[in-house]
Amino acid sequence: MKKLLSALFIGFLVSLSLNAQSLEEYIDSKYIDELKSNGKVSIIHPKKETSFSMVPNTIFSEDIKSNLKSANAEGVPFLAEFLYLIPKSQLTEETEKVNMDSISLIFRSISSMQGMTYIHNGKKEDVLYKKCYAIENPSSFTPIADPLEGDINGLKVYAYQHDHTFGDTKYLLNYYREGTVLLVTFLNQIPMGKLGINAVMAEKMKMNVMCIDLGDSLLLFLSTDIDAKNLLGVRAQIEDSMTVRMDAIYRWFLKRFK
Repeated sequence: MKKLLSALFIGFLVSLSLNAQSLEEYIDSKYIDELKSNGKVSIIHPKKETSFSMVPNTIFSEDIKSNLKSANAEGVPFLAEFLYLIPKSQLTEETEKVNMDSISLIFRSISSMQGMTYIHNGKKEDVLYKKCYAIENPSSFTPIADPLEGDINGLKVYAYQHDHTFGDTKYLLNYYREGTVLLVTFLNQIPMGKLGINAVMAEKMKMNVMCIDLGDSLLLFLSTDIDAKNLLGVRAQIEDSMTVRMDAIYRWFLKRFK
């Protein structure tokens, strides 16, 4: 009996070690402690910093790091990164159901983002997307079914969102999957702004969402890469808007398993 318990304990320690090593394979060691302690690491890069620091080391890393809007900005650059370490037990008691197939299905369910909430002005929760659905092309406003069937790798989908701040927004979503890694990129298809002033022109904002299955936990990477027009106060406004939107995506993802 003692030998059995000893073997089980050693197996448990080995399991923990393997999980830690797997995390270190993806993330720079200088972020590991904070990520494990707080479950989150975020970087809002200063204006002069236009390269990523925390992109997980995967087959998709170089594509994410290349051709940045902010690095080639003609206006005001903005670059932000967010890492989250999410135990599967935080999502559901049925942790075996948290896998790349279910995660892929969540991110294909574009209409489920309708009603997504965010913390408005740091004070109250408000609806971020009053409407959200897939569309056939950037000129359309007509909903089509969520793209839930077929191979997700290489999938391209256009989406419409009615944003609380920006009103009508449209994106091209590109999906990539390799083993236990999923990447979704969002590229704006129409100008974005408010009060009739467009601060970000078409294809000048790109968001990345990468999810990696680590076994008993998930590693979620979110980023925003923008080349905004050179308007007074635009960078501060973008930082406020995009930071809360990244947080909204994170909280929306958590709720998908409830």
